[in-house]
Amino acid sequence: MPSPNRWHILFVCFGVAVYSLFGCSKNSDNNNNNKHDSDTLPKKKVYDSAVFYVSFLMNVYKSSDVFNDTFSDDASMKIYIVNGVVTVPHDSILNFPPVVFPASGSSGGWSATWIPDNIGEINITAANGLVIPGDTTVAISLTQTGAVTPNWNLCFGNSCSPTGNQPSVGWPLAFTFNPKKQSQDAFKLEQPGSYWDIWVYKDY
Repeated sequence: MPSPNRWHILFVCFGVAVYSLFGCSKNSDNNNNNKHDSDTLPKKKVYDSAVFYVSFLMNVYKSSDVFNDTFSDDASMKIYIVNGVVTVPHDSILNFPPVVFPASGSSGGWSATWIPDNIGEINITAANGLVIPGDTTVAISLTQTGAVTPNWNLCFGNSCSPTGNQPSVGWPLAFTFNPKKQSQDAFKLEQPGSYWDIWVYKDY
C-alpha cells in the first residue's frame, strides 16, 4: 500500500486534473448581439458525508495447542467522513478484553488453563485515514499498542509453566472499504484454525 504521503501527492494531482477539465470558459452567441455567456466556474465537489461503524473480530481455535479452545478478541470504532476528510475520534475506539471458551482442558497427559489478560491480540490506540481519488475507497491505518499472544499455563503431570503472552504486532494494521456501500465485510477470512472479520456499517 502506498504511504500516506504518496496518497497526498496523488490527491493533489487529481485536483489539478479536475480543475483543468472543468475550468473557466466562455461561449459566444452571434445571434444575441455578440453577448457572451457568463463564466462557467468549476463546480465544487459534493462529498458523501456520513459516519461508519466498524467492528473487528478474530477467533483463533486451539490456541492452547492442547485442546479445542476458542480464543476470541474484538474491538470497534467510528469513522467520520465530512467533506472528504476522514477522522476517527479517539474516544470512539473501544477495545474489549479477550475471552476463551472453554478456559481449561486436557489431552493425553497435558492440561492447559488460560491466564486472562485485558489486552489480547487487538489493542487499537489510534487511527488515521483518507479518501482515495475516485471516492470509492477509504484507506485506514491503525496503531496497535501492547498486543500480546494468548497466555496459557501448561502442565504435564505435576510440572507446570506459562506459555504465550508474547509481544504481537496486533491485528489489523490497515484496511480499506467502499464508502458508497451501506454494509460490507471490508475484510473476511475463514480458514482452518482461525476466523477474521472487519465489518463496516454506514449511517448518516
